[in-house]
Parts: sequence; C-alpha cells; structure tokens
Amino acid sequence: MNRRWLIYIFLLFSFLRSGSLLAAPDSLRFGALKSKLDEYCLAMSHESLQTQSEECDFLIESTTDSLVRQFVATYLYDKFISSAIMGSEGVAIHIFDRWFAGRKVVFEDEIRYLDAKIQADFNRSSLIGCRAPELVMEDETGVQHTLFPAQGGPSGRRFSILFFYDTECSKCKVETILIRNLLENEDYPVDFYPIYTGDNRESWDAYRRQKFEILTSRTRVTHLWDPDNNSDFQHKYGILQTPGLFLVAPDGTITGRRLDARALALMLAAVFEERQLEYGNEASLSLMNQILGGDEKNMVRPSEEDVIYFADRITDQTLERGDTVMFRQMTGDLLYYLASNSCEGSREGMKYLIDNNITHRRDVWKSSDDSLKVIGLAGVMDDLLSKACRGSRLPKIKVPGLLETVKSSREGNWNIRKMRGRTNIILFYTEGCHVCDAQKAAAKSLLASRVNVLYVNVDEIAASNPELSLSLLENFDLTVLPYIIMTDRKGRVQRRYIDLTNTY
Repeated sequence: MNRRWLIYIFLLFSFLRSGSLLAAPDSLRFGALKSKLDEYCLAMSHESLQTQSEECDFLIESTTDSLVRQFVATYLYDKFISSAIMGSEGVAIHIFDRWFAGRKVVFEDEIRYLDAKIQADFNRSSLIGCRAPELVMEDETGVQHTLFPAQGGPSGRRFSILFFYDTECSKCKVETILIRNLLENEDYPVDFYPIYTGDNRESWDAYRRQKFEILTSRTRVTHLWDPDNNSDFQHKYGILQTPGLFLVAPDGTITGRRLDARALALMLAAVFEERQLEYGNEASLSLMNQILGGDEKNMVRPSEEDVIYFADRITDQTLERGDTVMFRQMTGDLLYYLASNSCEGSREGMKYLIDNNITHRRDVWKSSDDSLKVIGLAGVMDDLLSKACRGSRLPKIKVPGLLETVKSSREGNWNIRKMRGRTNIILFYTEGCHVCDAQKAAAKSLLASRVNVLYVNVDEIAASNPELSLSLLENFDLTVLPYIIMTDRKGRVQRRYIDLTNTY
C-alpha cells in the first residue's frame, strides 16, 4: 500500500466523519463526497481486488449517517459494476453481498435491488480467481464433453478459451473472425471451446463451416452446444448476452472474463511470451536483502524459515494467479541472492527453493534462456548442497588437522566420522583468511562446553595430498570457506555452514 493512497484514505475518512458534512445541504455534501470518492477510487485502482473490497467495507462502515452510508455504498457499487477494468465487478458483488443483500443498506428503489441481485447471482461463480464451473455439453457428433469437472481436479494442463456466441449476433461474428485470425497466426498450445448458445442445428452447422474453420497444429478446437439448456451455462458463466469470452488457467482458475479478442491476444501474449529475464543485478540483490530483513549496505543473514516463507509467498502471489513471468523473475532473483550469501539459513533455504520453485516446476522453466540462467545454476548449487547434507553420516575419511577437546590439543590424522564427542565441530579453513581466523577463535570458546573441534587446513592438504583434497571436494561444499559442520557422536551431520561468531 503506497503512502499516497494512505493519505487519500485518511482524508476521505476524516471527510466522512466530519460534522460539517452532515450539516450541509444534500446537494452540496453529496457533490463534495462524490468528488472525494472519485479521487479515492482512482488512488486505489492499482491495489488487489481483495484490498479494494476491504477498503470499500471500511468506508461504508465508517459512515454514521444512514443517508450518507446509502450514498457511499451505492456509489461504490455502481463504480465497480460498470468499471471497464477486468475483475472489478467482483468488488461490486462483494459490496452487494455484504451490505445490500442483508438490507444493512438499501437502494433507493426495489427495481435497483432486483437488478443488482440478478447481476450478483449470474456472475458470482465466474469471477476472476474462481474455479471455472463445470460444464457438460455435446459436440457436433453428439459426444458429451465435461469441462472443468467438479471432482477430479483440473481438466488438463493447458489454458482453455471459452467463447459463448450466437449465430445471429453481429458482434459475435466480428469477434469470431478476430479470434480465428489470432489463433491461426499464433497457434498457441491452448484448448479453444466455441460454445453455441442457441438451439438451431442448421444455423450452427453453417456457422462452423463458414466462419470457424481454424487450421492450427497446437491449438485444439472443440465445438460445443447445449440445445436443451441442461448445463445451466447462462447462470454459471453469467451469459445474459453474447459474446462471452473467458480464459481459464491450467489449474482451472478463471484468469480472464468479459474479454474481447484484443484483450485475449494481450493475455495470451503475456502467458506464452518467452521473455529473457535478467537475474541477480545490484538492484535485485539489494531488494532481496531488504525483503529478508537487511538494508542496502549490510548483507542480512536470513533464517531458513524466512527463506522458505518467502519462496512460498512468491508461488502464492504469482504462479497461483497465473503470472509465470513474475514467478520466474522473483524466484531467479532469490536464487542468485542466496547463492551469493554463504550463511546457514541462505544455504539450507536455497535447497527448499530449488526443490519446490525450480526442479518441480519444469513446466514454467522451459526456455533455453531459463536453462542457461536458472536451471544451470540451480543444478550446480543443488549438487553442492547434496554434499554432507543434514542427517547423513560423514564418509570414513582420515584428514590431518588439530583436534582440540576440553582435555587436550593434538595434531594427527583423524577419522572425521569417529571424533567421539557428543558434539563435534569440523572447521575447514584456508590460510590468510581473516574470516577463518575469527571462526577459529570463536571455536575455542566451545571447548568448555565439551565440544570437540577439528581444524582442517585445506591449503595444506591441497599441496601435500591432492588425492585426499579431491576426495574432500567430492564430499563437502568447499566452495565456501570457512566451511563448518557440526556432527553427533555417530558422525551424523546436525548442521553445516555454521557461523561460530554468532551461534553454533
């Protein structure tokens, strides 16, 4: 919510509560109020439909005078039911259900109430974000088809276009030509369902032959009708007049309604456009840092829970609404941010991000650009994160190093699986590294807690024993140094990528 909109809310709320408003003549107070409401609706037009519904409730509830409340509620209902912005009618129906249906607020006459009730009843089940209602109809051969079955999940993994039309409708004829040209030229991988709303078989047959011959390789066309009106399509999809054009996502969610051919073209282009996105630039890294609790200058150390929560929110706010472009952008930026941050929370959270937002979403990450910029990096990081993962037992490898316990400090070759302490710390470090030195100093403070600490000089092993160095690289993510692991008595990994200067 931006500051400018907050100011509008404050000013309008103050105006509604003003005593001078109630004292003014009707013509003056309602004229001034309408002007304020116009500004308010414009200011919140970019907010989500849910937020707009909540704010309308807030405004209506804020009024104490019954006539003012009637004016505000009626104005907001009219504003949203007649708006050209797709989905706005959902806010109007929310206002009707919340305020008018239960007679908390009344229209100026009963005819307006009945008209609003019909609008709500015939549109409620096919709003943006709703699951597409089930339709059972016949094709031209008499075979029955069930679209969006109520039981058994979505009907397929492709976008669906529903086009309700009548053969005698002049506007339908124009839209038919435009939609046919769009699908033939672009050949999108979608399922197209032209649905004849009449019952004249001869007219339908002629219309299909003359106007609906669509030649494509990827677009599947299925002509349907319901001459006996058994499907109740009019009520389910609000088809009070034709044409009626809907776009339904692969999960069965309505993402477009009251469309025309031009709007459909824009939506399909946004869905199937292979945009080459850029990830991990300075601005995006700064944004990720702020989102996860840091600032522009200091790199934050997010917890694993923070990363998982953010990864899930990305999915909820983008992919679940059909916005694959924003999903890819946000996920890619988060991946690059985590890959540049070596703390425990970032690394462990990155494993969740890769598994849930990338590996299991190959239907989204499918372009060559995705493979180069995201899939490739995710594969490299996933391979590193699979080494010595939590819960696994360390390999039986002997490494030279200094082992310190509460009782002794000895150089030697040590089996990293059998360090024998209830809690063991293995600290891989490199020479001349100030961060490594700080971690080594912090490790000494753990000895009093009966924690065994093994210091392993990676540089020394690389120079004296290349075979052992290669074995360590195969079993541990030594791209991050210092690299610190905590194990139990049986050599099972409890934690990794630990920062001993903060916690262990």
